[in-house]
Amino acid sequence: MKRRSFLAGTFFAALPIANFGQNLIPIADAHNHLGLLGRNPDSVPILGQLMKDSGISLLAWTVVPDGPFLGIVSGGLGQVRTANKGDLRASFDRQLGSALRALNVNGVKVVKRVEDLQQAATGGPYVCLTSEGADFLEGSLDSLGKAYDDGIRHVQLVHYIKNAVGDLQTERPEHGGLTQFGKELVVALNQQGMLVDLAHSTSESIGHALTVSKAPVIWSHSYIADAPASWTASGYRPRALGTKDAKRIADSGGAIGLWSLGPSFGGGIDGYAAEIIRMVNLIGADHVMFGTDQDGLPQGAVINQLSDLRKVVEALSKKGIEEKVIRAVAFENYARCLKTAMQGRSV
Repeated sequence: MKRRSFLAGTFFAALPIANFGQNLIPIADAHNHLGLLGRNPDSVPILGQLMKDSGISLLAWTVVPDGPFLGIVSGGLGQVRTANKGDLRASFDRQLGSALRALNVNGVKVVKRVEDLQQAATGGPYVCLTSEGADFLEGSLDSLGKAYDDGIRHVQLVHYIKNAVGDLQTERPEHGGLTQFGKELVVALNQQGMLVDLAHSTSESIGHALTVSKAPVIWSHSYIADAPASWTASGYRPRALGTKDAKRIADSGGAIGLWSLGPSFGGGIDGYAAEIIRMVNLIGADHVMFGTDQDGLPQGAVINQLSDLRKVVEALSKKGIEEKVIRAVAFENYARCLKTAMQGRSV
């Protein structure tokens, strides 16, 4: 039996089946910025109601520490300002503080324990607080424990700013993958019980992370292409995850999230559903998930409100996809990976 099949069977059995009135399939989004980046601020106070209305019970609500230092460069997003010592940490603290204050009034709970995932599986709504980029650590593990205490349970290693962790898909490689600190960070995330997210990382970094990680890793958002594109490619193309790397992540028990950038897969809700099916056929139903990047895409998104993901679930059903496959993709794969990471906590 392949390891990925064993993992899926083990953790699916441990999660309860949701029963929302009409047996509504629960939904998780492994990468979402709704209301956190200056867009759709009106959504923040009513996030809980929006999640309940659409049956989305688990949302990786994602802060972006390097956001203030980014802008449009050569047709894409990149670093336009220098971050001085302490700037990235301050940005992280500011954004996370805003998210935590919002959670005090919008009726959403934070995933902190495995039991919270079980509650999310039966209705939620819960958010998993997530950082897009570990650059807020500024090359030191000293504040990782505080991030855990503040509620962070999912950390993406790199984003768009050059950092101490490793190479980016969108910049000339400098480290040959992860740095020594980056490898130590993966180990530390395992020990803290935090999910390792490799989105934006290079193929070499993926190999390094898979070598040292004792828990499944994820690629929260983008799309799968035949091969990873060069950092010199135009537009969104450098963000492609090559098939070989996608299969490596799947074989380790991890999962890949599909973003909602229409041009990368053909566009529209129906196109998103069709691409999910292609990914399932490519790497297996136990290793595909939603990772919309809602509010994080400058243009071309086909998922612009939470209820759009319910439409995707309906489209998958209309295409004849088995309910157990839809449940795996819509909720269980992200929940399983997050649960496994959290259960590994050893500090």
